[in-house]
Amino acid sequence: MSGKANPPELKKFMDKQCQLKLNGNRTVVGVLRGFDPFMNLVIDEAYEASILLTLPETAPCFEALRIYLILPFCHIFENEESFETVSAPFAQAATRLKKTADGRVLDYWILHLGRKFVQRIIELYKPLVIKIIQINSMGLALAAEQYQTVLEAVLELLKKVHHVSCNMAKPELVGHDLFYMKELNDMIDIKRDYDFWQARQYLVVDRKIVSFCDYSFLFDLKAKILLLQYHGQLEMQEAIRNAFMHNFQTMMGAHVDTVNPLLMLRINRDTIVHDTINQLDKYKDEDFKKPLRVYFQNEEGLDAGGIRKEFFLLLTKEILNPKYGMFTVYEETNTIWFSDFYVEEEEAMYKLIGTLCALAVYNITIIDLPFPLALYKKLLNKGNIDLDDMKSLSPQLYKSLKYLLNYKEDDLETSLCYTFEIEREVYEEKSRIELKPGGASIMVNQKNKQEFIDLYINYVFNKSCEKQFQAFSNGFRRVINSKPLELFYPDELMSFVIGNTNYDWNEFQKKTEYKGEYHANHPVIQWFWQVFHKLDEPERKKFLLFLTGSDRVPVFGWSQTQPMTIQRSHTDDIHLPVSHTCFNVLDLPSYSSKEVLKTKLIDAIQHNQGFNLV
Repeated sequence: MSGKANPPELKKFMDKQCQLKLNGNRTVVGVLRGFDPFMNLVIDEAYEASILLTLPETAPCFEALRIYLILPFCHIFENEESFETVSAPFAQAATRLKKTADGRVLDYWILHLGRKFVQRIIELYKPLVIKIIQINSMGLALAAEQYQTVLEAVLELLKKVHHVSCNMAKPELVGHDLFYMKELNDMIDIKRDYDFWQARQYLVVDRKIVSFCDYSFLFDLKAKILLLQYHGQLEMQEAIRNAFMHNFQTMMGAHVDTVNPLLMLRINRDTIVHDTINQLDKYKDEDFKKPLRVYFQNEEGLDAGGIRKEFFLLLTKEILNPKYGMFTVYEETNTIWFSDFYVEEEEAMYKLIGTLCALAVYNITIIDLPFPLALYKKLLNKGNIDLDDMKSLSPQLYKSLKYLLNYKEDDLETSLCYTFEIEREVYEEKSRIELKPGGASIMVNQKNKQEFIDLYINYVFNKSCEKQFQAFSNGFRRVINSKPLELFYPDELMSFVIGNTNYDWNEFQKKTEYKGEYHANHPVIQWFWQVFHKLDEPERKKFLLFLTGSDRVPVFGWSQTQPMTIQRSHTDDIHLPVSHTCFNVLDLPSYSSKEVLKTKLIDAIQHNQGFNLV
């Protein structure tokens, strides 16, 4: 069999030559059936002789590769003290296999053995990574070169299994979050690792040194956000430095105009969309790397973050206004998708929304654009868009297509009467669109129903919005087109962009701080919390908007936000509470009663708009 055998040939060979029926029901127990306990003694001796290190790069036959499936389930792998003679040599042997037929056959065997094998490798080798790092940090046992060799082999094995589980398998054999190693956040300097990883792309550095950024599937969301923010900070610093150097040359007599080290937007609330488009179009791509500052015309206030948050909130709210007709709103799930109807004049708007989304990420600001997961799959070019994505958009459509898929009777054509068409509504006018040439006259039957479902999903998520999405993507990539973005899975980026909607208000109260004469047991503070907790959920979210400029919290909850600080405002009962959104500070008058406090608090959050210095 040629080393260039394609995947179908590999699968046929495995099924026939190895006499393994590798299907969804195949288990590791089956592979181990007949594994004589006496073999444990033989394997013990083999390990003592370090026989694994002598395994060749090319197996004598594909059947011999079965050893890589059996050995991890042997008892000796569970002995942490034998990692130098057992676990590490096994990883080195497995990753030495040539990446032709042998390596690919092993990948397919892992794929068909399934979840149990993947979980076994994870439970054995994640702790081993930690152990190796700990040994190295203490300067024990392993020499520097040996440390790098062993660590790389272990990480490569995890990478191989991750590739099979999360890239080859549809759906994933195990969730990609099972590969996360939260311990890395404390055990390694992630920023320094990233600097080395970046330098290695452009400079001559020691390529034998392992960078964990090459194994980013081990990073949890917290680590990935840290890297994205760190990369953004570096770009901002460079943009500011370049602006100052440019302006210095101007001061020294160079005939060039000065440049602003900030990305400045001066916005009229009444024309927020028009002003934003016009001003962003005047900037060059490199200007988007600068820190964003927003000023609303005729309003006092220094943008230390709060004004920027309100700007994003108001702009997204206006963009989603039905008068623009740019998005279809799916009320079942409160999500949006690109409208089928497209005119060239709307390209700037879609590009603006993509730019807006990226600016929010770049400037660490939550944005309320309720796109489904499919958008982030397309944006990152990761993951297949399938029937499950329809469920997140329209459960009703999902149920209809699922019913069709599961319908087994022969009367499908006469009972459901589907043709290869899709009905769409634009500006309250319905139309039928063929999913393939001549689709109006092609009935959906048992033989072609899968094709119909695939075409239906492709039309909704791809074909109907090709130009709209491309404009959005161009706008997004105008701001963020960096390596750290590639580390994210679609669901991770989605969580980062839209934040968290699970509000733990008790935790919010616990983290609140007090200044001056106010404290947790002060009567006015007790009245405040009694009133606050009796507000309904929409009103509490309005208060959050009033306080912070956003009605959402970061993906990791209140721990990522600056705590609310309540301080006394030396005014009387006629005055409203005042918020300093840049610092999450609430000026609360010492009201004469709980009833007065309730009335004034509700008035404040209901009429919340505009920034003024107090």
